[in-house]
Amino acid sequence: MKRDPGKLATRDYDLLVVGGGIHGAFIAWDAALRGLEVALIEQGDFGHATSANSLKIVHGGLRYLRDGDLGLVRRMSRERLALLRIAPHLVRPLPCLMPTYQSLGTSRALMAVALRLNDLIGHDRNRHGDLARHLPASRIMTRNEALSLAPGLRREGLTGGALWYDAQMYSPERLTLAVVRAAAGSGADVANYLRADGLCLRGGRVVGVQAHDLFADTTFALRARLVVNAAGPWAGALLGPLAALKGLPFRLSTAMNLVTRQLVAATAVGVPSVPAVTAWGRGKSRMLFITPWRGYSLIGTTHEPYDGHPDDDTIRAEELERFIDEVNRAYPAAALSRHDLLAVQRGLLPAEDTGRAERVKLLRRGYVYDHESEEGVAGRITAVGVKYPTARHVAEQVVDRALARLARPPRRCSTHETPVFGGRIERVDQFIAQEGRRRPAGLAPEVVGQLIHSYGSEYGRVVAYAGERGCLRAPLGPGAQAIGAEVVHAVREEMAHHLADVVLRRVGVGSHAPMEVGSLRRCAEIMARELGWSEGRREQELAHVRGSFDGVNDTLAAREVAVGAQPVM
Repeated sequence: MKRDPGKLATRDYDLLVVGGGIHGAFIAWDAALRGLEVALIEQGDFGHATSANSLKIVHGGLRYLRDGDLGLVRRMSRERLALLRIAPHLVRPLPCLMPTYQSLGTSRALMAVALRLNDLIGHDRNRHGDLARHLPASRIMTRNEALSLAPGLRREGLTGGALWYDAQMYSPERLTLAVVRAAAGSGADVANYLRADGLCLRGGRVVGVQAHDLFADTTFALRARLVVNAAGPWAGALLGPLAALKGLPFRLSTAMNLVTRQLVAATAVGVPSVPAVTAWGRGKSRMLFITPWRGYSLIGTTHEPYDGHPDDDTIRAEELERFIDEVNRAYPAAALSRHDLLAVQRGLLPAEDTGRAERVKLLRRGYVYDHESEEGVAGRITAVGVKYPTARHVAEQVVDRALARLARPPRRCSTHETPVFGGRIERVDQFIAQEGRRRPAGLAPEVVGQLIHSYGSEYGRVVAYAGERGCLRAPLGPGAQAIGAEVVHAVREEMAHHLADVVLRRVGVGSHAPMEVGSLRRCAEIMARELGWSEGRREQELAHVRGSFDGVNDTLAAREVAVGAQPVM
């Protein structure tokens, strides 16, 4: 996968997708598979914003049973199955526990009915072919069983627990890249750090965008018969004021998750919050999830209204303190303090415009807004994504609409069954064990396993670079899971241009835990050699990443930091 803006400038595309998050990636892949000439551009790095900052849970929609939305529960279950099938190395089963109490709304009897209905709706949840990733039937647990899985549950009135199985992403960043690479492998032309500055119009019809290459500092027209705006919070750059669109009455809201020391070992735990009293009265209770992830815990999600520009969103000290307090009230055994925070992951999501500035009610379904039918402006479609796990389905809807607008015959979507790049593995556990015994390039079995979890069936591409120099087979530093060959691979094959691209989104060594200074410097040295950086450029890249690493603790000392994955050094 090579970045070639010059090629994009010379072609006429059927479909141009603006926005390289998970929604834009799936749209580009689906469109390419269905025979369209496709380009995908992203103003930053692929998946650098909201797509990288999720709770990592691929849930089947159990929470929506409370509202009687069976259709959405079915959709979520089908999308969970699709991701388990097409990305077996990056999506795996996750047991989830919700405590039951004496009150009717959280009783064993009510949860037993909900679990049974959930299993019936998701009756086909295991049609992915890998028995090792089987999702067992849900069940009601005794009080002692629930406490054995989560000893920190509030015990007053505790009667037991509801246990069901969802799925979890090993790395949303790598999954987004796997879809981008699948799109490129299917014929799409893709480029990061290529910003759409405005629409190109001809006779009242959109015929492309003015694209600005952030590296060459040049602007050119990128031509397409249809432009899909999948820029997420930045959609307004091409869309105009979002609230002005009668079909999309929504506002932006922040979504924030915390990465901490491990609080639960193997099971995600959903605990009801204990609302604090605010100027608007006592808030509503909501469910917080504490999720085990790669040796740490993810806790989320908190939402707050946001009215500014996406580039200006910052994490404020009072927000973090308020979230920590909420977690400690809901799960006192956590006893969190600011020193327990390893990272803060944050993004912007669309919420309903309730008319109340202090309230957030998230949208539950993505939107496909056809500007020709809604406004009479041909050549433009806007895709509004809501959830990472349903991005594939939103993309399917977009491409269905695009084929109709382009007067192409309908073609069946196949992204629910076609493996992503690296996803051609029938039995993940067997493959890891087999390759670990083989020890390619002399790598330790645990290193091979980690590479397979990240790169799947294509992990041999990384191994090939490990064979170039012995030092590339070594870990980046003490305790680091990644090896030097991954950095080379990221630069040569995955369009990594900045140190942050590698650290946060390619090898993942800085996305969820403190990163040792030596490991960071080693990563920078390898990139400098690959890209010909001067010593000054290398130090500049190091300073930028280390500055973001130091952000969370500084924020709690009352300084604001930029949004995104913010690990603490």
